[in-house]
Amino acid sequence: MWTSRRKFLAMPVAAAFLSLPMNIASANEVGKIRVTAASSDLNAMWVELAKEFERTHPGIKVELDNSNRSYDDLVQATLRDALTNSLPDVSFQGANRLRTYTDRNLAAPLGQFLDNDTSDGRKALSPAVAEIGAFKGDTYALGFGVAVPTVFYNLDLIAKAGGDPRNPPSTWDDILNLGKKITGLGDGNVGIVFQYDSADFFWDALLFSQGVGMMNADETKVTFDGPEGLKALEIIKAIGESGQAAVDMSKDQARAAFAAGKVGIIFDSNSNLPRFEEASAGHFHMEIGGFPLLSPEGKLPAAGSIAMMFATDPSQQKLAWEFLKFAAGPIGQKIVATKSGWLPANEYALRDSKELQDHFARNPHYKPTLDQVAALKGWYAFPGENALKVTQTIVDGMRAVITLKASPEDALADMSAKARKLLSVN
Repeated sequence: MWTSRRKFLAMPVAAAFLSLPMNIASANEVGKIRVTAASSDLNAMWVELAKEFERTHPGIKVELDNSNRSYDDLVQATLRDALTNSLPDVSFQGANRLRTYTDRNLAAPLGQFLDNDTSDGRKALSPAVAEIGAFKGDTYALGFGVAVPTVFYNLDLIAKAGGDPRNPPSTWDDILNLGKKITGLGDGNVGIVFQYDSADFFWDALLFSQGVGMMNADETKVTFDGPEGLKALEIIKAIGESGQAAVDMSKDQARAAFAAGKVGIIFDSNSNLPRFEEASAGHFHMEIGGFPLLSPEGKLPAAGSIAMMFATDPSQQKLAWEFLKFAAGPIGQKIVATKSGWLPANEYALRDSKELQDHFARNPHYKPTLDQVAALKGWYAFPGENALKVTQTIVDGMRAVITLKASPEDALADMSAKARKLLSVN
């Protein structure tokens, strides 16, 4: 799937589906759909998505709630809605939380809509859009935007610390060495910030980059507690020692510090590219790089957003399906590309839109993430009702190490023991 997406990016423009008439709702289709989405820091994208849907589907109003700051916050809000029978019609959730809803029979299966819809809007959805949300023989979500772990560099701070701004460090050893020098500049500068509290996204990245996963194939054993897990925590400890331990910040604080020119290197999602480009313009020179792979077999987690249907009433399901097709279709995917740093999930939109191809060609900052597309795999989702607790256990362990309150050995033993207990495995 990912390899084919890369090929599509290099293909000549076909403009096949963009030349099709838009699947506008008929005049007698009126109503309102409630849509929830995370995260709120992508407000401009969510607002434009809702407004464009209303423009192209007159008579249908979108009640948008994108107030939750993180995917896990939205999970908690959604599960509360389920208890009060007030679920939204459509929800944009983190790609690693699909089974949270399938295990509870909350997400509506979409196979019937995909199979029975013969509209142009359905034809504009690539197979990958459905594959991203596939689980146990059906599709329960459509892919919307693809997030990848990314390295953002402040080239001015790199130069001040004696590094080569034309060749930012790309290996962990070089990154860690330069991070210490940037912190050593003083004046409130921090060499490296590692966004360890972005759920277990960057923990997955450290493990996947070594060619291992979180659990074995049949999910009967935790596998992150071996030498690869220890290596991951040793890297996190070194990041803490390079300066982050003294100024441990929330995700928003870290992003603000980088935008203010006070962080030399930040590991974050590519979804932050537009805001960092805007913040750095005229203030400091910025570059981005791919996440360091520690093995020739190394992979990286593909995160981002998937769109689910929670509506159960047939008339609401009809409206919800129109919104899902729109979000994963040409217009929605253009909004993804231009209003976030995510990559579009729909290969057809990438292939067939000269505007999107030109957008990526004009902005070389996308190249490092596009270059790693072939190394992407799914963001792992732990099984069972304790999945969120397992994720929090991993975040807590990384926090203890990066703040130098626990050794990598002790933290790994604690993380794995708690995870095994929560998952009821050996």
